[in-house]
Amino acid sequence: MKINRLINQPFVHPDIAEDLSDRLFIRAMLDFELAIIAVRENNHLIPEGVFKRFKETLTLDLFDIEAIGAQTYLGGNAAIPFVAQAKTLLSPELKPYFHQTLTSQDVIDTAMMMILKPALKRLNQDLIEILQACSLLIENHRATPMAGRTLMQQALPITFGVKVSQWAASLIIIIPNLLQLEHSGFYLQWGGPVGISDEQNEHYNLPEQVAKLLDLSVPLLPWHTNRQPIHAIASTLDACAGAMENIVEDIALMCQSELGEVAEPAIEGMGGSSSMPHKRNPVLCALIKAATLRMHGHLSVISNTTAQPFERALGQWHASWVPLSEGMALITGSAAYLKTLIQGLQVNPERMAANLDLNSDAYLIKKLENYYSSHQDHIYPLITQASQQAHDDHKGFVTTFLALLAEQSIDYNHDNELETLLSPLTYCSAVDRQCQILLKKIEQVTTAFELCK
Repeated sequence: MKINRLINQPFVHPDIAEDLSDRLFIRAMLDFELAIIAVRENNHLIPEGVFKRFKETLTLDLFDIEAIGAQTYLGGNAAIPFVAQAKTLLSPELKPYFHQTLTSQDVIDTAMMMILKPALKRLNQDLIEILQACSLLIENHRATPMAGRTLMQQALPITFGVKVSQWAASLIIIIPNLLQLEHSGFYLQWGGPVGISDEQNEHYNLPEQVAKLLDLSVPLLPWHTNRQPIHAIASTLDACAGAMENIVEDIALMCQSELGEVAEPAIEGMGGSSSMPHKRNPVLCALIKAATLRMHGHLSVISNTTAQPFERALGQWHASWVPLSEGMALITGSAAYLKTLIQGLQVNPERMAANLDLNSDAYLIKKLENYYSSHQDHIYPLITQASQQAHDDHKGFVTTFLALLAEQSIDYNHDNELETLLSPLTYCSAVDRQCQILLKKIEQVTTAFELCK
């Protein structure tokens, strides 16, 4: 049985799904086995020319992937039918050299590391591009006022630039950990039946040579029941999920019809409703949100498989495969979707300003009372009336107050002081510095990333 693509596939970017396909997993298992044969031949432990014959005999197209999948339940993992099928393709003189000093967990764990590492590399690249898109939004909207909201209610003014800065800051915390994982967190697994390796392998430093061929790190010891490498990957992916989830929560709420402060990119065919043609649903936000929620669940499973008994676990090892691989697929897919979302995000400063003004009396009344302290008898009633009328008519306080001033022919605006007083930017002047800090940090992170490539 295969997972229904119509249910599962939308949350995983198509390119990522291909990167983590059955075919490429078989390719990874085969490459691992061939790498061992190559280094054993290089160290004169098997006859010269054996590796070439293996390369010519064991080609990926000869493997029956459907049959391997069907037979996996017999031994509990895909390596057992894979090895058995490979041996049917080999001549009698080659068979003894295949799968030497290995166990099935070595093959599965190493193949998993081999297919996950390129996916993480893609994730890191997309996150850098998301930061760069955030940088443009910060620069363009560092002085775009909007309502700051606490407990789902309007509070005091902020700017959209500082909101995006907060989004970027959460990603910046995660990226160094992801880069560290990419460079040194994907380990070779080669411990043999009970994890003590093989005297010949250790004497000739064969694990180090195989790891170099496969672009994997060399562990301190085989990690059959030491699942910290798996937990480190999953927990970092989950932290990334939380950062992305935080971003799309904000965007989805700001996309609501009643707010209309931002909108997802206009992509043909995306966001429609099957029954309400007028709707423009925040589908990218929904895809990312669903994927990140699933990642939280996957981490829970992996956390419960971290403690494993003796030299090979019963069930805990097996239970980690789907959460780890699917978690990687979901988060790399989410990053690809988030890149599209942030790069094409449509911002509506006019709606931001109008929504902010609906409750601007909350922070303006006291300032206005102080400003007009010498005209209390005339101004106080107008301030009170403007506040009440603005809420009754669902109009902005500033607009209502200025209209009342004009009706009364009152002119107490000396040297544009009133205009400055009424500007929401007067109440959030610190945010520009925060935007500058993030712009500089994004530039530093991007430069460091390019140097590490």
